[in-house]
Amino acid sequence: MAEIRIVNLLKVFGSLHAVDNLNYTFSDGKVTCLLGPSGCGKTTLLRMIAGLESITDGEIYFGNKEITNLSTRERNIGMVFQYPVVYKGLTVEQNIALPLKEARMDKDEIAERVNEALSLLAIQDIRKRDAWELSSVLRQKVSVAREVARRPDIILFDEPLTNVDANSKTLFKRSFKELTQKLQQTIVYVTHDQTEAMTFGDHIALMKQGKVVQ
Repeated sequence: MAEIRIVNLLKVFGSLHAVDNLNYTFSDGKVTCLLGPSGCGKTTLLRMIAGLESITDGEIYFGNKEITNLSTRERNIGMVFQYPVVYKGLTVEQNIALPLKEARMDKDEIAERVNEALSLLAIQDIRKRDAWELSSVLRQKVSVAREVARRPDIILFDEPLTNVDANSKTLFKRSFKELTQKLQQTIVYVTHDQTEAMTFGDHIALMKQGKVVQ
């Protein structure tokens, strides 16, 4: 785990300052929710932390290590997007194990991590099902479990409940809150939903026009 330190971060699109000379520290082992309306810069900031968006100026540190110019792969992060990412034709446990196999991890270690992730997300009973055939909320749980199993330093969430129906959201919120309390991991969670931010966040950073205003 590691804190994330943002120093004088700037992202300019033409005349638009999407992230405007931002300074902020995301606490180690805590969930920080980036809250704000569409266009305020929260997703752009998340993508810059992930290495998916270039930086106009400024620096990003994970702990004491500057990672500003490192590739996404070199940053040891996990990321969960708005749309669940699952692989067709693979079971739930195969989906979770895939990046571990690609990393050529020992079979026993893979089994241990997959079992742990299944347990944390309370999806042991669907481990043999085709992930593609699951509901949107269960597919999103599989996406989260895959990142948890990788055990990255930091996990980034980009509005993961946007495409989940209202009834399923309630169930997912409960599971996610329990998960974050168990993990005690550095998590950045982007949302425009105030209730989500207040439910999940140890800290809430309110963004407006590229700045954290509160």
